[in-house]
Amino acid sequence: MAVGSSTVLFGTADPDLSRRVEEELRRDDVRILTAGNSAEFLDLARRAQPDVIVLEDSLETLGGATFLRLLRGPCPESRVILLLPPGTPPDRDSLRHLDPVCLLVSPVPDVDLAKVIASALIVPSGSAPPRPPVVLCVDDDRLFLKSLMRTLRRRNVSVIGYDNPEEALEAIPIHSPMLAFVDVLMPGMNGLDLVSEIREEYGDALPVVLLSGKSSDDEIAEGMRSGARFYLTKPSDPDLILKIADQILGGGPAERHEVPGHA
Repeated sequence: MAVGSSTVLFGTADPDLSRRVEEELRRDDVRILTAGNSAEFLDLARRAQPDVIVLEDSLETLGGATFLRLLRGPCPESRVILLLPPGTPPDRDSLRHLDPVCLLVSPVPDVDLAKVIASALIVPSGSAPPRPPVVLCVDDDRLFLKSLMRTLRRRNVSVIGYDNPEEALEAIPIHSPMLAFVDVLMPGMNGLDLVSEIREEYGDALPVVLLSGKSSDDEIAEGMRSGARFYLTKPSDPDLILKIADQILGGGPAERHEVPGHA
C-alpha cells in the first residue's frame, strides 16, 4: 500500500455503519467518507478516487451491476465490496467484468466487514487481473439459455443471460458485451428484430450469433441479412459454439457464415 492515508468510501442508507466499521478498523491511516444517496456517492467517488468502496446494493434503484458500471469509469481500480440484501444469492459470474468486486450478503457483522476492508486495503493498486470479455445470451427457453451460458463459461468470459429481448437490449450499454448469442424465435421482439436494433444502435461493434431450430435457406438468408455474423441451428454442438466464440473474441476473420448445428 502506498505511503500515506487510504480512502474508504461508504454508500449506505445506514448512517452509522461507517462509524462503527471505522472503530473496528482501529487504523489512523484510513480516511472514511460516507454518502447516503447515489448522486452524492458518485460525486465523492469521482473526487476522492477511493481505494475501497463499500456499496449497499439497495442504495441505487438501478441495481448493483448498473451502479458498478457507472463507478468503473471514474474509479477503475477501486476494490468494491457490494452488500447484497438478505437472502440474495451472490451471482459472482455476472459481475466478473466489473472486478475487483467482493460480494457479501447482509447482515454482515461490523467486525467481519472491517476485516474484509482491511484485507482489501493491502492489495496493491493495479494488481487485479484483466477483466474478462462479456458475452450476452438471449433466449426465452430458460433451459437452453442455462445450457448455453454453462458452455460459454468454459472460457474466461463473463456470461450475462436474458430470457427477454427487450431487457437484453437495455442491458447492452450497462455490460458492454463483446459478443451476443441470440435466439431467433421469441415472443414479442424476436431475434431478428433484436439484431436489427443492435445494428442500428451499435453498428458492427457487437457481433451477433443467431440460434434457431429452423434452418431453411430462406430463414438463414434472412438471418444473415439482419446483420448476424453466424447462424447456428439448434441443437448446437457445444464445441462449435466455443469455436465461434474463440474466433470472434480472439479477433478472427469477420466473414459471416451459416454453420449447421449438431445433435
